[in-house]
Amino acid sequence: MKNRIRHYRRQRHMTLKALAESVGTTPQTVSRLETEVMTLSADWLERLGSALGVHASELLDAPEKPEIPMLGLLGVDGALTRPTEGEKVILDVRAERPVAVRLTQSYGPYRAGEILVASRLEGSDMVEALGRDCLCGLPNGNVLLRRVIRGAGERPTLVSLTSDGEIYYNQELSWLGRLVLRLEYI
Repeated sequence: MKNRIRHYRRQRHMTLKALAESVGTTPQTVSRLETEVMTLSADWLERLGSALGVHASELLDAPEKPEIPMLGLLGVDGALTRPTEGEKVILDVRAERPVAVRLTQSYGPYRAGEILVASRLEGSDMVEALGRDCLCGLPNGNVLLRRVIRGAGERPTLVSLTSDGEIYYNQELSWLGRLVLRLEYI
């Protein structure tokens, strides 16, 4: 997978050794990651992104601007109130399987009118969403905006972004969408 590690490292005038020390590895490993000799895992993306001061998704090279399906409008309590059919947004965003929603009301730190873009995760990849705000696809088709935390069992718990909102304990999920971008809707 093409990446932009070298671009950001050079932009910050960092040597291979300096970047390697900040992520706890060797310069050879950083070089292998830059040249795509080694697989760039989610863990490496997070560590390198943190060291370079960029979001992990910025390290991935997106060849074209994807058409992002708009799931619908999020309203009261961060729940999808109206699905949209066929509406798409085209943005230069580095996300795998992106989806988007537009907020009709403010919810937690997100303002009414904003568009939230998420990278859709399924199966074992959903662990990448722990501790983050996500779009949460429930098996019944409902979509919620929640903070995802580790539950008592293997299933996550979905925490409201407001103090009076509902908490969903140990939820079975179809997918999670880790937020990667928020935009003011024009």
